Amino acid sequence: MEKFWLILSTTPSGAWVGLLGVIFGSLLTTLGVWLTNSSNRKQLKLQLEHEKRLQSQQLAKDRLEELYILVCHWQNGMFSNYLNLTLVMQGHTDYNQYLDTLISEKPSNRIDFSRLEMIIGIYGEQVQAAYGVTLKMREHINAIEAEYKSAYRRGESGEIFLKPFSDAQLEFGAACDALKDEIALAAREA
Repeated sequence: MEKFWLILSTTPSGAWVGLLGVIFGSLLTTLGVWLTNSSNRKQLKLQLEHEKRLQSQQLAKDRLEELYILVCHWQNGMFSNYLNLTLVMQGHTDYNQYLDTLISEKPSNRIDFSRLEMIIGIYGEQVQAAYGVTLKMREHINAIEAEYKSAYRRGESGEIFLKPFSDAQLEFGAACDALKDEIALAAREA
């Protein structure tokens, strides 16, 4: 320990000043690097959050556009079903031909309702009310179809079902149009 104190006491003061300068410079450099890294880290975090928000918005917009297309297919499918069943109600074809038409429909023309409901559940909170109205109209159409099917089995004419079925189909079309408007608005805001 005495040798250490001897070395320290015999060292010129200029060397101490130089050593302190080097130590102080090193500390300042380390502080500067730490501040730069901290700033870069914050900036990168903000950039990543911004990119994530943009990707999320784009994904929501893409899903809402897909939902719009699914609703268009649904509306067209319901109208096609309406036309085919109207022919049966008018007595131009029989119920079995109508069912054959439904069965022979291409799988690509069928609506994936699980996907439609998934998109509305995840990305379409704003359109839930309009979707609910559309579902009620579909239920009304289904009820008329069920009543007609029972009447058909009893051998009754379908003429009395034409007007309510047509009115329900028009209401369903209006509900689908309102739903598509809500979806378009939500997609624009996404």
